[in-house]
Amino acid sequence: MRAMLIDPTMKGAAKFHLGRVPDPVPTAGKVLVEVKAVSLSAWERAFVTLDDPAALAKKTRKKKVNLGLEFSGVVASDGVRFRKGERVIGSTHFIKDEKCLSEYVAANEDHLAPIPDDLDFVQAAALPIGAQTALTAMDKAGLKGGTRVLVVGATGGVGVYGVQIAAAAGAEVTGIGGRTHHARLRELGAAHTHYYGDTAVTDLPGAFDIVFDLSGTLQFTGVRRKLTPRGSFVTSNPDKDLPGLAIAPFTRRTAPFLFVPHTTTAQLTRILNMFRNGRIRPVVHQVFDIADHRAALAGLTAREQYGRTVIRL
Repeated sequence: MRAMLIDPTMKGAAKFHLGRVPDPVPTAGKVLVEVKAVSLSAWERAFVTLDDPAALAKKTRKKKVNLGLEFSGVVASDGVRFRKGERVIGSTHFIKDEKCLSEYVAANEDHLAPIPDDLDFVQAAALPIGAQTALTAMDKAGLKGGTRVLVVGATGGVGVYGVQIAAAAGAEVTGIGGRTHHARLRELGAAHTHYYGDTAVTDLPGAFDIVFDLSGTLQFTGVRRKLTPRGSFVTSNPDKDLPGLAIAPFTRRTAPFLFVPHTTTAQLTRILNMFRNGRIRPVVHQVFDIADHRAALAGLTAREQYGRTVIRL
């Protein structure tokens, strides 16, 4: 089958090329999925910016396909829960599995959910990991109506869902994101918007019940004074703030650990129900055909992203 491969000897987007690898063979609990669209994220951006040949060779030696965590597609083999011909969304396990920027992927049935008829493949591919990460973060932080929520990195592929999920729950949402996307964030439900280049979290008025940081730049100790007495700080990069997570249990505030290695049917079902009820919508930054993969991947380094970039197969 065709798949997106990486040449460790090349640099930038030039290192990516289409090649052939053996077709995946689904084992027990998995089904073969014909991939229709793949969403790009920080996972792929890390490969774009990594130009060290030795490091790239080491990072890619265990897997044939190393790009693509979340996808939409059509089931191509009968499983226990899903049958051939069903339209699905889901993800691979970002540590254990082969990735999905390829014609086919062997997907765990517990990581899949059926796509509603009124959701196309491109829109569907923009949902799985981004929306589930945001939903998990809000669950861990104890989101409820009437709370004040701050989303830092609100215009990215996870932040756009954090804003929508919080607003749909009745929270007052403040979003810090790109310079050009204030109107779009307000359409998603943000009551207040700020450009990250102009406004620091410490400059914002009042305190927040939830601070959801997707920038990877904040730490619990620095944000603590901006939290209400029982507020929660959730970061998408908890490994960068392990001391803060260790301190939090000794305060009235919390810093729950966020780790989403793959999607689950249960969480995807909740997300798709929110879509059906008009509470959230997919946010797609740009769409590229697979032939234009280098332009799609190179674009991940641009700072003014709004939602996900999607590659259509």
